[in-house]
Amino acid sequence: MRKRDAGRARDAMGRDDEPATDSSASAVVCPPALVVVIIVGFGLFRGVNSNSYLSAFASVESPFLFVPDLFFNVVVALTVALCSAVVIVLTLRGRLKVLSMPLLPPVALLIVAKVLTLFGVFSELPSDLALIVPGVCFGMSSVMLSLAWIEVMAMQRPLVIVTQIALGMLLSMVTSTALSALESSTQLVVSSVLLVIMALCAVYVRRAFKKMVADALADAEEAGVAGCVPGDAGTLSAKPRRYRDAFLMLGDALIAYCVLEAVIGLLNSFMLAGSITFAGSGTVSVAGMLIGIVAFSAIVFAFQRVPQVSTAFRVLMPIIASLLVFLPFLDERFNLFFSTVLLGSYYFIALLITYVVAEVAHERRVSSYVLMGAAMGLSRILLAAALVGGYFIGSLPVDLFGEGQDIMRYLIIIVAVIYALSVATVLVSRDRRRKRRLRGLDDELAEGGEDAAGVGAGAGGVRADAAGERPSLDEALDERCSRLAERGGLTEREGEILGFLARGRTKAHIAGVLFVSENTVRSHVRNIYAKLDVHTRQELIDLLEQEGSR
Repeated sequence: MRKRDAGRARDAMGRDDEPATDSSASAVVCPPALVVVIIVGFGLFRGVNSNSYLSAFASVESPFLFVPDLFFNVVVALTVALCSAVVIVLTLRGRLKVLSMPLLPPVALLIVAKVLTLFGVFSELPSDLALIVPGVCFGMSSVMLSLAWIEVMAMQRPLVIVTQIALGMLLSMVTSTALSALESSTQLVVSSVLLVIMALCAVYVRRAFKKMVADALADAEEAGVAGCVPGDAGTLSAKPRRYRDAFLMLGDALIAYCVLEAVIGLLNSFMLAGSITFAGSGTVSVAGMLIGIVAFSAIVFAFQRVPQVSTAFRVLMPIIASLLVFLPFLDERFNLFFSTVLLGSYYFIALLITYVVAEVAHERRVSSYVLMGAAMGLSRILLAAALVGGYFIGSLPVDLFGEGQDIMRYLIIIVAVIYALSVATVLVSRDRRRKRRLRGLDDELAEGGEDAAGVGAGAGGVRADAAGERPSLDEALDERCSRLAERGGLTEREGEILGFLARGRTKAHIAGVLFVSENTVRSHVRNIYAKLDVHTRQELIDLLEQEGSR
């Protein structure tokens, strides 16, 4: 093969000195110009989408906290859940292939809804129908465009994914803030123009990715390298295992995201139903978004790492619970502060789960349509239930609780929220070890192949059979690593890296998955070797084999 083709294959399919089973084998390397287009397109979509939601297509001047209109929000939530379920079914049945999510229909649907709003068509309909139609349009378009953009990111390396999300969300924040400052009619026109620009970006990106993937696979086939793209889960027998592992890796992020969304919906609808307002509540959504996005971007670019969702949630949960205790007894300024902290936490976790979905889809080589669709659908179902529950409690008769009815109803909500946060914390904590175990699994082993570096078979003593059934190798190896880490006094991060080393992962691969530098990985490896009193990878394998005979 020509040198030019060989180089392009190595760039598109991963480094030539790493095993073919590395997750980098499915990454697409984008030229800088294409990266800029992705950031602009993604940022414009999120900015226009956020503005359309918070303003209910310019029919709400100032949203209260998170919910622009209770009925509109329930309609959107149910529409998103239904559309997500349809997408998941179509994907699992093979009807939605890689890079096949429709782009132009959802954009046209949003623009038509904005034009109808601009000319007052919706205002002439009955009040409920005037919110149902735009709510359904928004929900369907939001699902399709969100999945289209997350798929593009899932086809790239983790470092590129998180950078694009951070820069795109900074642009979305500027876009949403600028649109909200405009008059309703101008807002609708400008947002429609931005949607057209976003659609052009999406079409260009989609075509470029299709060409790069086709070229990379063709070059890899010519070079005799086995390659695949994210979303192509291989054989049907391998798909259930991959999706199972992917959802287990998503566990803590999904729990934290769903609980925070339900908590915000519960509090917001309760306050709306009880006519509990405070000055400045309309600015909380913008402030919360600003805090969440800036915090995420600062961590990514200043500290060069993405925090684990479980860690972030366990830090945020006691802060939110402590602030909740004082909520009924303090003035409006405290309410404003608490609501801003709550929404900032929500947006921060939302960005984390966006990254985690893209990373897991890339790492496990499964469809991001299924992962993101499940996350969106489940969170919206819980949000709709919380909205209805909060509204019901806020609408209870005034004389039911006597003179202190407001405080009593507040306390009911607070107890429910703290209980939900506590249960979520327990579930997240339980999920951490499982997620750590699954993070470094070898996809090729799941299909019946041997470990790429031969380490897994040596340390675990078990291999997959020809039928592609996964034996107990992964669990046995994880158990040995866990016991060895505990006996050697390894830290949590060192124990995680030990699992990667036991499976023959390179330092470059570990750095990419954990979003740290290779120097950091080398430092952890040195500490692991020192604590376990080994000097080479082979000695480490021998130690793991000895651990299995104990």
